[in-house]
Amino acid sequence: MSGADRFTEHYRLLSTDPAMRAQLLADPKAALAAYFGALIEGDYRIEVIEQRPDTITAVVPAPPEPGVDPAARRADVSGRVYDMLHSSGIGGYLIPNETLTWVLRDMRALWAAEGGTGDADDSTSGH
Repeated sequence: MSGADRFTEHYRLLSTDPAMRAQLLADPKAALAAYFGALIEGDYRIEVIEQRPDTITAVVPAPPEPGVDPAARRADVSGRVYDMLHSSGIGGYLIPNETLTWVLRDMRALWAAEGGTGDADDSTSGH
């Protein structure tokens, strides 16, 4: 299965398989590692917010560090909001800093390239 097909299938399963959806909501890192086989090591969290048909979901970015211009911070953060069109709707990511942008990109590249053959137990130790 190609990398793009793996992601499409994952999103399809999340919209149709209540158990898989519940696992992702309860422990995103474990659920992603189990499905794809690996995660990028590091000290970061993944938070999943369930989209509901009767709810507008707003993700509020972290406040700027002391001494950082709020307008510059907004411009910086707005460059790291990614919307993705799925067959079941639009999902997205809000990446709070440049380092985590690369974590997400590297994770998706790992999953696409390796087809999820990594050892999930060894690769999730950094959470």
